[in-house]
Amino acid sequence: MSLSASKTYFNKVIAVFEQVQKTQSDSIEKASDWIVELFKKNGVLHVFGTGHSHIISEDLFFRAGGFAPVNAILDVNLTMHGGGSLNRELNLDRMEGYARIVLDNYDLRAGEIIIVISRSGINPIVIETAMLSKERGLKVIALTNLKQSQGSTSRHSNGKKLYEFADLVIDSCLEVGDACIEIGEGLPKVAPQSTVVCCAILQSIMAEVATRMYRDGVIPPVWISINMPGGDERISELREMFGGRRLKIN
Repeated sequence: MSLSASKTYFNKVIAVFEQVQKTQSDSIEKASDWIVELFKKNGVLHVFGTGHSHIISEDLFFRAGGFAPVNAILDVNLTMHGGGSLNRELNLDRMEGYARIVLDNYDLRAGEIIIVISRSGINPIVIETAMLSKERGLKVIALTNLKQSQGSTSRHSNGKKLYEFADLVIDSCLEVGDACIEIGEGLPKVAPQSTVVCCAILQSIMAEVATRMYRDGVIPPVWISINMPGGDERISELREMFGGRRLKIN
């Protein structure tokens, strides 16, 4: 039995990566420059996404090979975790005012950077996260699907979308609707791309950041695995350095 659908999925993901490299290199470079300067000043990079996009924000947070001064803004009510979570998450995504409640739990400082991740960028939670972050003096990077966002209607009363509040937009170049494999006429597509693509985009930026910092004579503050020799000591050292910023690693 051939693996035609499996191969098609890999090929489609690779095609998105190629499109990202072709069209988003300037934005990726600018994001890398900003984050390098932020980390050199001992600032914190904040990352936010809801629903499955919270997985992407977690991918930068407290893991081997990742930077210590990264703060994932994780509100369990905006994830798929816990009883009755689907309706809860959908409703809060679309509720104006909830973003302020979430952000007030975090130490967001002027001059820092927040990456807001949303495929469509039309729900109040991500729109207001960008708005409020800008009000607090942060630079906002939006990681979004511009084609889908521009072709969709905002659910916020101001009629705006996430990318309209961003200082920098990185287009994920995904298919509209995320899923990419057709299985039959009239049936929904399967196999979403956004998690693997967006995680790769952000990890490519962080790899660039680490390389540039080292080139400039700065040792990047990077976690190593707790299961590797010296892992416990490294984690304790970085917690001591950055834990006071109310990162969720205390």
